[in-house]
Amino acid sequence: MPRARRSRAVDGSLLRRLLRVPLPALLITDPTGRLLDANDTFLRLTGLTREAVEAGQVRWDALAAPETPSAGAQAVDALRRLGTAGPLETEYVRTDGIRVPVMLAALGLEGPERTLVLVQDLTPRRRAEEALRFLSDASRELAEVRAEPDAILAGVAHLAASSVATWCLVDLLEEDGTFRRVAAAHRDPEREALLRDAPRYSASLEAGSALFQALARGESRLYPDFLPEHLEQMTRSPEQLAQLEKLKALSVMLIPMRSRGQAVGLFTFASCDAGRRYGPEDLEMVEELSRRVVAAVDNARLYHEAEEAVRLRDEFLGIASHELKTPLTPLRLKLQAMQRQASEAMVGGTPLSAERVSDSLDVALRQVRKLTDLVDNLLDVSRISAGRLRLELEEVDLSSVAAELLSRFAPSAEKLGCALELHAPEPVFGRWDRLRVEQVVTNLLSNALKYGAGRPVVVRVEEDGERARLTVEDQGIGIAEEDLGRIFERFERAVSDRHYGGLGLGLYITRQIVEAFGGTVRVTSSPGNGSTFTLELPRGQLPIIPSIG
Repeated sequence: MPRARRSRAVDGSLLRRLLRVPLPALLITDPTGRLLDANDTFLRLTGLTREAVEAGQVRWDALAAPETPSAGAQAVDALRRLGTAGPLETEYVRTDGIRVPVMLAALGLEGPERTLVLVQDLTPRRRAEEALRFLSDASRELAEVRAEPDAILAGVAHLAASSVATWCLVDLLEEDGTFRRVAAAHRDPEREALLRDAPRYSASLEAGSALFQALARGESRLYPDFLPEHLEQMTRSPEQLAQLEKLKALSVMLIPMRSRGQAVGLFTFASCDAGRRYGPEDLEMVEELSRRVVAAVDNARLYHEAEEAVRLRDEFLGIASHELKTPLTPLRLKLQAMQRQASEAMVGGTPLSAERVSDSLDVALRQVRKLTDLVDNLLDVSRISAGRLRLELEEVDLSSVAAELLSRFAPSAEKLGCALELHAPEPVFGRWDRLRVEQVVTNLLSNALKYGAGRPVVVRVEEDGERARLTVEDQGIGIAEEDLGRIFERFERAVSDRHYGGLGLGLYITRQIVEAFGGTVRVTSSPGNGSTFTLELPRGQLPIIPSIG
């Protein structure tokens, strides 16, 4: 008996020492489940105080979540039958209400008197599994290249808000330095409207901010505990501060999106769950997500650009075929008529008069010129795309070019009932390629006559210091505001090609030529009020003409 008592005393001393060593969570209970002792790891895990344990105020089964008490009962039953129990998975509820997934294993000590329980915190494992599921689901979302880039980002944000975050924002960086919010997802649908109104970041306004400088360099920011001073760094006014406070973020990650070394956007992940504090492993996971998202968005953008290019090509081929047939049809008919008349004259019919031949040739030549212009436009587009647009610079008088072209367009304008006016009181010289300047002004005059509804077209030429300015003003159908930017793009038009012919290349070629000179071309217009195209060209280095006298 004395030997047995000494063994128990040593065993008890060893257990007490073991409980003081920083090991996984350990506790000792009596047969009723009352805690007799526990190590610091267990106390931190559950939020219990040592005083509560030593006072005998805590029972083992009382720690389990209300809906999962069976693990404790299973462990007690196994201990009674086998002397050991586990491993069993359950959830503990901390004293602050936070749930902690755990795994239990128990060993009976000295018969039924005491039980040693080992508790492993499964939170890291559960988070790793959650992160893997999230990345897997996100990868499936990202694999859909047919989706629009904004739709892909919105899908990822909603996936995040249903798993690794309470709410998630996705902002894309625009060329003007502002952020455009493309996604705002909240786990609580009723709070999503509040999230959509959250302050938008502004890289241009925050250029001096250390936070935004870091983000621009591609450095993420992790705030395990999102404090008031962090919140102030992300807002620029008391109103914005109040808005962001309403979202109750407790832990935040800011992850920049970068493509080809440039910042293109920003992810904001936020947790409002006291039991969900972000750590380095979460940041690593979301940075990997950011890389995948950027690659997927780039792929989707390339896919849609290629799809749009194919659409434009098909549309262009249809328009080009129609436009090429337009002059070919009357040309063919006129030549067939001339051939028939010549054949009839050869077998004794009425000889062809010089007047009739001249008229027929005029018609044929007009159609040939149209074909030539169409082919020249196509060649110009090819040269521009290949970067082979050459300029032969010489001294050119823009006023003289305008006067000559108005004279050339006079017959066409007269047929349309359109008066042409030129206001060019003085020569305006510059170093340009005369043929290309003529091409630009021709395109602007052609447009004015085509869409001018038979009303007057006014051309003005003036000198403005080191620049020359030419404006072409019509009083025609005008252009809608949403079309003003795109009419200078390739194959674009602001009207239906069924009512107005053309390849949609004239203004595109015009802009490319003007920009090659270092100039600009712009338009102001509104539907029904006509259009004014303004061309500005740098005059370049002109030769100095010595004065006489």
